Amino acid sequence: MDENFNLKDENQIYEIGFHILPSIPEENLQLEISKLEDLITKKGGIIISQEFPKLRNLAYEIRKRFEIKYLNFNKAYFGWIKFEIFRGLITEIKKEIDVNSNILRFIIVKTVKENTIYTPKILNIPKSPVSLESQISKDENINKESSESSEISEEEIDKSIDELLEDENNKEKSD
Repeated sequence: MDENFNLKDENQIYEIGFHILPSIPEENLQLEISKLEDLITKKGGIIISQEFPKLRNLAYEIRKRFEIKYLNFNKAYFGWIKFEIFRGLITEIKKEIDVNSNILRFIIVKTVKENTIYTPKILNIPKSPVSLESQISKDENINKESSESSEISEEEIDKSIDELLEDENNKEKSD
């Protein structure tokens, strides 16, 4: 084995999103989450963050087989866990989650450690207070110029109307 090899180099950040059956009583949800956490930590994984499952309506009905019959679900508890683990162990985790009959559906994706929650960005934010003041005064000048140029006198409006009427009258006479 290469002496420069480091197991940390082979670690990857993953996030598992899962639906737990809605038939599980709320007081037993923590037990189901603990099973997932134990599975990850027993394999050497480190949990980074998570969200406790909440009952949600599903976008479409999901069908799951139980023994000899199929059941349809339109609600489920949705939660997620972000964790770091040796990338070679992720298939073992997938296999063990597959056999958990209380998990309706799940997905495991590679991700990054940082929080990636979307936050709207405000455009054209100056970098310093001085430039903020100058930006405000520029905006005010632009608004003032555009409002001045958009002001039309009554005489100009009347003249335009008269020209349109004359054009219309000349058109009718020629027809």
